[in-house]
Amino acid sequence: MAKIGTITFLALIWLTANLAGTAVLAADESPESVPGLVPAGVKSLEGGWKEWTGITGGIFHHELITSLSIDGVGDLWVGTSRGRVLTRSGTVWQIQARLDAQVTAVAVETPSRVWFSTSDGIRRLDRVKTNSWRVTAFRIYYQGESGLVSGGYSPGLDAERLWGYVDGIYIPPRKKTYAPFVISTEHGLFSWAGFYEVWHHFLPHYWGANSAWLDTRDLLPHRRPTCMVEDGAANLWVGTDGDGIVCLTAHARDYAARSPGDNARDGTEFRSFGTNELGCDFTSVADLSPSADPQMVWAILNLRDGPSHVGRFDGKKWTNLPLEPEAHCVAEVKPGVALVGTDRGLFRVSFSAKTVKKVREFESDELVDVSIRRIVVGPDGSVLCTSWPALFERSQAPD
Repeated sequence: MAKIGTITFLALIWLTANLAGTAVLAADESPESVPGLVPAGVKSLEGGWKEWTGITGGIFHHELITSLSIDGVGDLWVGTSRGRVLTRSGTVWQIQARLDAQVTAVAVETPSRVWFSTSDGIRRLDRVKTNSWRVTAFRIYYQGESGLVSGGYSPGLDAERLWGYVDGIYIPPRKKTYAPFVISTEHGLFSWAGFYEVWHHFLPHYWGANSAWLDTRDLLPHRRPTCMVEDGAANLWVGTDGDGIVCLTAHARDYAARSPGDNARDGTEFRSFGTNELGCDFTSVADLSPSADPQMVWAILNLRDGPSHVGRFDGKKWTNLPLEPEAHCVAEVKPGVALVGTDRGLFRVSFSAKTVKKVREFESDELVDVSIRRIVVGPDGSVLCTSWPALFERSQAPD
């Protein structure tokens, strides 16, 4: 890097920070959002299931449920196609915010900061009082190389890009370096530079914080990421549309804490899994889910021709079982057993018994051909799942 004078260098720092700053380019803030209580009812179904009804005057009948997650204290977060953000703590429902775009995923960083991917970029709620949030919108990301070794950005002509629709956002429970991560099938994988409040391509400067610019687009394929999950050993798994499954090992993810001299490549940083490794001709990965076993991960695989498969990695190899209907989501309910959401209801999969069995309660007249889009398991063992218009809950997983 050519030598420059002190004044020029300070000017570059000011210019970089302002070009990549939050107030003008990266984010804009809306007025505060004040939570409000929501009257909700419960409808009993067969087999111990119940359906939540009457939320915000029938929200689940007039809007689509487009995201579902449980935070670290067990509270439920629901996002909708009309931008509403709801929470449930115990049996109390609240509307936390009314965003200006469809919510596609929720990532709770702390009780005072929550991130959302939407149909128009990223939104963030920051708690400003006990009963109110400040809503910040991030509508652009940066493409380009760093201007300073500290991670500052000097955007070029093509550096500032509009987000548009963003498919997902994720904060790993264990290793949070550069989190949140953004999953965009249109743009790729992105991570957050918190100091500059900038979204940039996934994990730049990979071989150490002071190394030459290098992002993981040069190291592993992830042109169209669809989902992401961290396993119990802090390996980070990425499902894609067309590029298989890639895994960034826990060792590789420690690079930011090491000097470049201690970051030599040893061939263990990344692993890739395609049709040969998974044993089926899949084209895309619909969902990934962790396991109680720290080396295990679950996957929903959509095949080129034929039914979906549910796959399980046991730390050494993948095995899979076919599913007749198209599948969308998976969640482990006990070791070796998972629930799978499909176009024809909920299925229970046991790899030890090599069985795939439909949950019979979803064969009732009331719930014929319910398409289950999302499943979460609470810390108390309860199971929640959604179709587009409805939210179902059971106090424990079905047998």
